[in-house]
Amino acid sequence: MDSDSDEVELSPEEQKAQFRLLQALERARTISMALDRVEHLLDPNKPFTPAMNTPSVRALLEEVNPGRTTETRREAVRKLKEKLNTANKEYDEAMKEADKFS
Repeated sequence: MDSDSDEVELSPEEQKAQFRLLQALERARTISMALDRVEHLLDPNKPFTPAMNTPSVRALLEEVNPGRTTETRREAVRKLKEKLNTANKEYDEAMKEADKFS
């Protein structure tokens, strides 16, 4: 390793933990953006960002199908909140695993 380099070589276990952490974070962010989008559909005064139009967010929206009625949109919000809760737990677990290497 070069003494001027800030690069750190990670063990395979550290790489796996880092990858899991990044995946969990991305999943939680995607779900959060989808939830924001459906909440915007329910209340146009809530913020909307173009990032909500990414392929991963659109795929998640298709999965929960907010539809056009208030009822279906509320059901989509419920489903997304459940998914976000699960994703946040996965992120917390990944953080604990990653902390073992610090």
